[in-house]
Amino acid sequence: MSSAYSDVRLEDWVKGPFQVFDSDVARASVAAVEAHFEAEWNSDIEATMATIHPDDPWQRIPGLGVEVVGFDAVRAYYENRFESWPGPAMDHYSRVVACDTCVYFEGMLEIKPSGSFGGREVGGKPIDVPAVIIVDCRDGLVLGETVHLDSAAVLNQIGGEDA
Repeated sequence: MSSAYSDVRLEDWVKGPFQVFDSDVARASVAAVEAHFEAEWNSDIEATMATIHPDDPWQRIPGLGVEVVGFDAVRAYYENRFESWPGPAMDHYSRVVACDTCVYFEGMLEIKPSGSFGGREVGGKPIDVPAVIIVDCRDGLVLGETVHLDSAAVLNQIGGEDA
């Protein structure tokens, strides 16, 4: 894939500790996430969905009540994400740890959605909050992503009613 984001090797995006457990499965998790990020960051829906596990994948942002489950629902989530805030959600990672079942990221979520984020209209307001992202993997594919962030900080930045 020749694209704007063609070098998505995790070691090039982390500015702190980068640990990969010494197993073939952990290395496969890293490869799965890198393939997924390349497709996702380039807003390629078909390539993104090719990296998603077919068995009940998910997208979760618990602090904002986002719970997307199922292959078709995850596809719709990505289509909205590509339209609202394309590219990476973080300009670098503070820490990355990869094990047999997931890849764990710490950093600052830095996006400027043109539409909605977490089910709330944002209207182009920037969101800049600390976040932890856990990407679960199975069979060399992404099973799901869970984004943990400070929902009060997000709502304060976008002027949400619950702030």
